[in-house]
Amino acid sequence: MAEHEIPERVREYFGHDKVALFGAGGLPAAPPAPPGSPARRQGEEALRDALSKVGSTEPRPGMRPAATPPRPRLPRRMRAAGERALMERSMRELGGRLGFRPPHPGAGWFWRSVFAPAYRAIPWPVKRRMVAITSGVRRWRT
Repeated sequence: MAEHEIPERVREYFGHDKVALFGAGGLPAAPPAPPGSPARRQGEEALRDALSKVGSTEPRPGMRPAATPPRPRLPRRMRAAGERALMERSMRELGGRLGFRPPHPGAGWFWRSVFAPAYRAIPWPVKRRMVAITSGVRRWRT
């Protein structure tokens, strides 16, 4: 077998035109590129590159990063949990009126049972002041 030929066992999955999906009647989803065309050369090069990497351990596009991303800090996690609890409460109330099933509980017990009802009881002027103080944005004029 020559270096540029496609092995018989993978011929149905890979081709010079990089088409792996077949349309109606088992025909290729796109017509084959003519010999010597840029599309055919690119497809053959991509196939050659893919076959050369089979079994290698070097990183490839789409692989997971070597290091896991850092965990968000506590204030960000608390904000996300609170937002999730408020969203679930809204979905539960509005969805219940429209006949939808309640959402799966993703927020913890404290956020569902204590935070969401307490936050809803706070009047809007107090909520606006809380957001202005805790948002981190300074010196904005209204």
